[in-house]
Amino acid sequence: MKAEHISSPNSRPRPALWAFAWWAVVGVLFGLGFASILTIGLVLLLVGCVLAVAGILLRALRNHSAAAVPGGLSVAALYLAWLNRGGPGRVCETTDTDTSCIEAWSPWPFLIVAILLIAATVFLVRRARR
Repeated sequence: MKAEHISSPNSRPRPALWAFAWWAVVGVLFGLGFASILTIGLVLLLVGCVLAVAGILLRALRNHSAAAVPGGLSVAALYLAWLNRGGPGRVCETTDTDTSCIEAWSPWPFLIVAILLIAATVFLVRRARR
């Protein structure tokens, strides 16, 4: 009598690391694209859309590796938190020849959003592995 292979939900192969990286890059492009919509954002969004469509069409990327998108989005939030690290309020920078001041926002909301996005990615990846 032959032994039959019984497949269980946990027996599916795990996606490769590059698949998670692909979807994380898509998230980074979307996040930075929206954050810089008035400058280079449209180009970033276009590249992100091309990669997302390619990810949907490629069989190797149609799995739970797409859970890395929120982690990629967190890069934009972390970048905005870094840019506003001196805020809230007026932040001045002095060089040898010039002093420039800008109004900075509080970095804390951006940091909280980034932490929530990273936590969502961890939750989604762990849930998909069960």
